[in-house]
Parts: sequence; structure tokens; C-alpha cells
Amino acid sequence: MKESEELQQLRDHECESGCLTIYLNTNQAQVDQKKGEWKIRLKNGLKKLEEYLESSSSDEWNGYKDIRKIAEEQILNAQTSLPRSLIFVGSAKGEWTLKKLQVTVENDFRWEKRPVLDQLEEKIDKFPRTGILLIQKQDVVAVETSLGEVESESVYSWDVESEDWKMYQGSGSSDKVGPAIHKDQFDQRFDANQQRWFKQLASKIQKKAKKNGWNGVYLVGSPDQTSEFEKQLTLNNVEVVKKNLTKLKSHQIIDELFAS
Repeated sequence: MKESEELQQLRDHECESGCLTIYLNTNQAQVDQKKGEWKIRLKNGLKKLEEYLESSSSDEWNGYKDIRKIAEEQILNAQTSLPRSLIFVGSAKGEWTLKKLQVTVENDFRWEKRPVLDQLEEKIDKFPRTGILLIQKQDVVAVETSLGEVESESVYSWDVESEDWKMYQGSGSSDKVGPAIHKDQFDQRFDANQQRWFKQLASKIQKKAKKNGWNGVYLVGSPDQTSEFEKQLTLNNVEVVKKNLTKLKSHQIIDELFAS
């Protein structure tokens, strides 16, 4: 689901009896989170809301208690594979959504008529759907990311026999390579045909970017490869990163590019 659709669904999540919104920082890499302090913050945040609602109507009070129980259960169930943060939105009617994020948020606990989406909207603006292309001459790794998460991975490998790029889809695709060819022979052919071959791939990438709504693209690799590939792209918001990140996993590449 695209972010705009997901946001709209949350905006429509109105409840007169009340909506619970929780932003919870669960980033285990932070010093103050090493011993599971997020559990204490969760407990204290919900307790403060409970104290605030003690004088509310019985319907609102009971609605809060019910959705609070669901929130605690769902958040605690997520602790076996904790992301950097969690966002929980639930209504007194029992409808709820739990979103895991690989970007950090500020702890916040709110009870309103509508979900409080300011932080989520801010993160979507800061970490929009983006393409990352690792240019490796014969192989180009494409990573699609949104909100700091890996949405998809694929590898475009140059096939010498068909003289076209073949795409391998999936999380293990970065381990796939094209057919073996003598390096000197390939380098000579590649140098002679680089512009034409990159132009073929750029066309495929641009179709993918348009279809999936990329906000921009990062070209990562050696200066000569990234510069040449950039010439073949007509996309907006293209940023060239002249680094060798091929030994990093996709989520590590995202961390490197979007470090904040």
C-alpha cells in the first residue's frame, strides 16, 4: 500500500468516543534503550492517559481501557523483532493499526477524536519512496525503500547472449550474477557499448520508478559508472553517491544514505 493511501485510511479513522495514538521509540541501538526501557515508557505513558481520563464519561473510559489492552498486547507481541519505533492507532470501537518503522520517533501518547499523525507525516516527507541503484558494470542492484524500510530488491544482470538486461527479483537477488565471461573480453565490450547498454537499463528503471511512485533515486558506485548512468536518466531528484557499498546489505545501505 502506498503511503498516501495508508495516511488517508488513518485520517478517516475517526471515533467520537476517542482514538489512541502511540509513538514509541524502541531503537535498541540507543544507549538508553539497552535494557528495554521502552517498556517502562509504554507503561508510564498509558498510565498518564488513564489518569487524565478518570473523570471522563463511562463510555469513553471503558473504550480507552479496551483499546489500551489491545495496544499493550500488540506492542509487547512485537518485541521479538523490534524495529526502531512503533506507531499504534486504535479507536474505542476496537479498530486498530500497528505500524513498524525503521526510523526513530519521539515518544508520544495521545487520546483525541482523531489519530495524531504529525510525526508519521513528517517521517513520510523525510523518507519518501525512493530507488537506490548500485552500479556494478555487469550488474545493477535496485533497492526500493520507504520510511527507512526495504520495500523490494532486484538485480539487473547483463546477459551477453541476448544482449539485454535480465532481472532477478527477491531478497536473495543480490547474490545472483550474469553468465561467466572472460573479464578482459567483457571489459572491452562493455567500454565500447556502455552508453547503449546503460540506456537500455535506464529505460527499464524509469518505467519502474514511474509505476511505483519514486520520489527520487540514488546512484551508488564508482565515479565513472554512476556519472555515465546518470546521463541516461531523465528522472527528477537524482543524487550520485560515489562510494563502494556493494559489501553492505540493503538495510545497511539505507542507513548509510539516510543517516540522521
